Amino acid sequence: MTARGWPSALGALVLGVAVAACAAVPTSGSIRVSPPPGSGGSGQNGVQILPMPPGQAWSPQDIVKGFLAASASPSYRGASARPDYAIAREYLTKAYGKRWRPGWAATVVASPVVKRRKLPPRLVTGKPIGAAVRVVGQHLATLQTTGRYQAGSVAVEPASTPFGFSLAQVAGQWRIDGITENDKPKPTLLLIRRSDFERDYQPRNLYFYAPGADSQVLVPDPVYIPQQAGSKGIVAGLVGALLKRPPSLSWLFRAATTAFPPGTRELGSPQVIGGLAVVSLGGTAAKATPDQRRRMAAQLYWSLKAPSYLSQAANPITSVVLKLNGRPVQPLSQAAYMSYLPRGLGAPMYYQVPSGPGGPAVVMRTSESQPVSVPLPKTLGGSMFGALAVSTAPVGSAVVAGCIGKAVYLMPQSRSGEVITTRLQSQCTSLSWDVHGNLWVATGSQIFEIPGAGIRPPASPTLLPVQVPNYSNGKFLALRVAPDGVRVALIVQTGSATKIEIAAISKYSDITYLAQERQMLRVGSDVAHPTTVSWLDRDHLLVLDRERGARTVLYQVPLDGATSTEVPIPSGVISVAAGRQGQQRVLVAIAPTGTTPGKIEMSTTELPNADWRLQVKGLTPVFPG
Repeated sequence: MTARGWPSALGALVLGVAVAACAAVPTSGSIRVSPPPGSGGSGQNGVQILPMPPGQAWSPQDIVKGFLAASASPSYRGASARPDYAIAREYLTKAYGKRWRPGWAATVVASPVVKRRKLPPRLVTGKPIGAAVRVVGQHLATLQTTGRYQAGSVAVEPASTPFGFSLAQVAGQWRIDGITENDKPKPTLLLIRRSDFERDYQPRNLYFYAPGADSQVLVPDPVYIPQQAGSKGIVAGLVGALLKRPPSLSWLFRAATTAFPPGTRELGSPQVIGGLAVVSLGGTAAKATPDQRRRMAAQLYWSLKAPSYLSQAANPITSVVLKLNGRPVQPLSQAAYMSYLPRGLGAPMYYQVPSGPGGPAVVMRTSESQPVSVPLPKTLGGSMFGALAVSTAPVGSAVVAGCIGKAVYLMPQSRSGEVITTRLQSQCTSLSWDVHGNLWVATGSQIFEIPGAGIRPPASPTLLPVQVPNYSNGKFLALRVAPDGVRVALIVQTGSATKIEIAAISKYSDITYLAQERQMLRVGSDVAHPTTVSWLDRDHLLVLDRERGARTVLYQVPLDGATSTEVPIPSGVISVAAGRQGQQRVLVAIAPTGTTPGKIEMSTTELPNADWRLQVKGLTPVFPG
């Protein structure tokens, strides 16, 4: 399986990663701080590394090390968004310099080791060569792009990959005349170190629509783009990637689409004037209906204007204009733009109590009304649900779902006292509702969907298996569907390792898939023992981690794969839930065990600087979803 995302160390903007170079050979050139090209004088500072050309009498290993450093520091001349690898090409023979054609799709390695190899008789060119150098390092990731100079998503490759360099003598100096990856010619390879990637590429989001020609829900796709390309180059790279639906290599393949119809053409490069981005399109886009034009405008607006996570370079774009055949599309109001972004429900909150007037119950609590109790099924014999979820239907019509052991119980609020039971073949571990009223059920090694049960569940619900990637000896510990109804956060245990991954929901031939092409976002690699997960906002998860000694730690996990941020919490926390109603609301449950009621507290301030205040006594707080 290939997961898309980054190891936790990526959160540091510049890491000290050694390259095993000799002292006489610099691994990078001089540094200067300047506004990135095309920034329009916004005042933001960028770090530009000036690469060094090859020196006299450098060894083959020195040449390869210098080439890696120069490849990571191209210049962008004038208004062009295309990098100039003039210094890097000085490390190549003239013939191979014409063949080497990298784009923005970098291959990233950590702590590469450069060693000279014993000479094979032939390598790459089929001709005798003078020297061979092998570069080996943990192959962290490859940037996947649909075009040479477009924003790309990251595919993690947790293997050690060998890269080969053949060298020849040119006027008494070593020069590279062939590059391979896993012994296969790779003339487009842009091989750079992790620290260089972190310095030169900034995280952004492309926004695509949930499936359906009239979908009004945008789904973010974390991507990376070279920040030294400048505002114009970044805008061009993002726009080019938006005009087509996510490709087969994307984790959103068949799970999201674009509002731009096939046959859309770019009429020249996007213009950036100060903080204004102007995108001119033609072809079939000019014939779009008014609704589709609004959808295209919203997709561009959020992809070009949204904040770029915690990148060292601020996004200078403050407004976006779409032109179709030269005529500007009427901009939407801020409220209209916001309507395309789904938001989690912040009320009411639900939780369990082991005793009440009618015995154990699920309690609904809002700030506007008195708590309302939903008695737990008597067949539980006083036991509490191991997992709890409430559908997103309006208050009074929602369905409370709980599971314990090998059974899922549905309790419609509109039909007081009614309990609908669905039996499973294995232990239920997690529940979550999507915005379409479908209940998602995770068991040890399987995930199921109970469709259309969010308001009026049938007496005999249909339990449909969801096609998921095969994890060897894997177990799904937690599952949470995002408010957009497309993304699903998973905690998966395989052997002694536990991972947090984001998969996309797609349908094909009436079959529901998670990660149909086996591609996922890998996030929160620095969270070693995750136990519960909740969506904080469209770009972050809240994950509870149980460290050694049973100490629990709460993390805010970004979806670009960067370093997670610890959120201070009281001791003894066993569950967490996040919701919104106006300002951000985050609740945690504190209890000595999973069956003894404890404090449920709410943060009255934005994370990560939480200010916890007691709300009620109970267990397993959840918001709808």
